[in-house]
Amino acid sequence: MKRVKTSVFLSVFVAMLGLMLIAPIMPPLIRELGLREAHSGLIISLGSVMMAVMAPVWGNVSDTKGRKPVILIGFIGMCISSLLLTLTFYSGLKQWISGGLLLFLLIVTRSLIGMFIPAVLSSSQAYMGDVTEGKERASGMAIISSANGLGLIFGPAIAGVFTLIGLLWPLYFGIVIAAVAFIVILLLMPATKPVVKERPVKVSPFQPGLRMYLLAALITMLGIVTVQVIGGFYLQDQLNLASESVARVVSLGLMLTGLAMLLVQLIQTKWLKWEPRPMILLGSMILVLSMIVFLFTASLPFYFLAFFMFGLGAGWMMPGFMAGASLSVSNEQQGGVAGLVAAMQGIAAIIAPIVSTTLYQVDKQIPMAIVAILAVFLGGVMMRTSKKRLPAKNF
Repeated sequence: MKRVKTSVFLSVFVAMLGLMLIAPIMPPLIRELGLREAHSGLIISLGSVMMAVMAPVWGNVSDTKGRKPVILIGFIGMCISSLLLTLTFYSGLKQWISGGLLLFLLIVTRSLIGMFIPAVLSSSQAYMGDVTEGKERASGMAIISSANGLGLIFGPAIAGVFTLIGLLWPLYFGIVIAAVAFIVILLLMPATKPVVKERPVKVSPFQPGLRMYLLAALITMLGIVTVQVIGGFYLQDQLNLASESVARVVSLGLMLTGLAMLLVQLIQTKWLKWEPRPMILLGSMILVLSMIVFLFTASLPFYFLAFFMFGLGAGWMMPGFMAGASLSVSNEQQGGVAGLVAAMQGIAAIIAPIVSTTLYQVDKQIPMAIVAILAVFLGGVMMRTSKKRLPAKNF
């Protein structure tokens, strides 16, 4: 069991690390390439279409082929696609390509990353669902959420350090870490038999008990992606930061977010062991408070406080919706439901960048105000459903 949890933790951590390495450097890179903020949203959103499409596919494949082979395929794909994305950025900075061709190639290479990352995420979540039962499921999913939090901590931290050498150096590191993860998982992760031998058992996103957790996943990830995408632009414009300072400031802010997420997971795993709905309700309330701080301050220390509060909220919500979704289906459907949860992440990564960057050009405070409204709505849904008697399998 220890080897399984360690290897699942490592898989999710490296996948999230790969995603987060680019978050602090995207705003300055986009402006260095002569592209607009909306182009940043377009690259991330259109690239994430593949993530939303492939997440359920990878989850079902892991049911029939096994968790480990799909995770290994994911890391191979991450390594190759990250290399192609880096080469595209490098070519743009050297002015070998520009304009529409550059934008097209950035979208294509980012789409390749989106194709393979959910192979790691959905299969890892399904694996954790395989080896945990009942109330232990929430603690197991908290391990995955801890890996997400550490990815949020170390991704920006590593990016911030490597930007002292050059803006592309975080991407070089991402290529190497994906290759190393492939080798480690190949040697460390125990192989498992497929859960189903023929066709995977289909999971409907609208089935009772599951849909509210998928809604929670979508709203949580919309908030996370929005902060990642516009955070750099927002702080730069609010504080009049120089371009070379943006990556480091955002890196520190996202590090605080990840640290808060990790703190929550330790509390949940070691002591509280709450059920899914109370976790989501508390998290949504804290998320609203973080957005209020973002909207009504103009001081860097308070922005850092907002990043930390945001991490506390997301830290409660992520294991909540993961565990709730996993507990709402049978063992034969773990791959399918993990794919749906990962698909919610992909859909959020499609919607949030385009919408947030577009609205940002109208008024820079609108995106975070919308995140607050969505969190209030989610809290209301959790409060209403908590008054209803749900089937025992949801717990």
